Amino acid sequence: MKRIFLEKLSENVEITGKDANHLANSLRAKKGDKIIAVDKFGNTATLELTDFDSEKIYAKCISEIKPAETLKKFITLADCLPKQNKFDTIVEKATELGVDKLEPLISDRTIARPGNFRAKTKLERWNRIAKETAEQCARDTLPEIGNIQEISDWLQKIAPTLGKFENGKFNGKGALLLFCYEKETEDNLAEILYKYKNFDGDKNIVILIGPEGGFSEREVREIKNCGGVSVSLGKTVLKTDTAAISALAIVQYELC
Repeated sequence: MKRIFLEKLSENVEITGKDANHLANSLRAKKGDKIIAVDKFGNTATLELTDFDSEKIYAKCISEIKPAETLKKFITLADCLPKQNKFDTIVEKATELGVDKLEPLISDRTIARPGNFRAKTKLERWNRIAKETAEQCARDTLPEIGNIQEISDWLQKIAPTLGKFENGKFNGKGALLLFCYEKETEDNLAEILYKYKNFDGDKNIVILIGPEGGFSEREVREIKNCGGVSVSLGKTVLKTDTAAISALAIVQYELC
């Protein structure tokens, strides 16, 4: 069944703008079709399309509005921007792999540093990609995409929200920050996640991926000082976009 995301669900719905165009032209929807609609709060319902005009599609709710599920896990991908448009692919694949939030970052070795206008354009495109992908892969929520920011500023903001993972145990308070580091030789991501999933409580994980060239020594110290845990993705050094997708696939396997 076709799926779209709307601002809010109600008994009678007017679908406008790009959503209406997508339904009418891309999905070739017609009067009487039934679709799954999801609002920005994660509530879902089945709608029947009742009428079309040049700018709007009208629909009525034919099922109970199902509330969003209570949080059990929350996955954030913080990724230092790669060159060219590789972040487009990261947004698409991260959405497919269940990420709840994406944080595009600029680090010491980041090459892509868009100005304000380009950053706004990129953010609009990333949100569009996330929405289209979420509809295609039947997600019940849209991932949130943060503004582009310096990694040090981002770390300063999240540091108070992080818990500690020491000696194979999590203290149970806050999020777990795992950063993929090519020089890590002891702890790999799968092993840490295997230990973490036995912790009794909602799972809140932040995966941090570096840019081409990796993290600087200064950044590694800063991340660890905030409570970040260094993890390996294996013996080979992966490209930054490959590392992001690989890490998320491991998270999905271990925790879902």
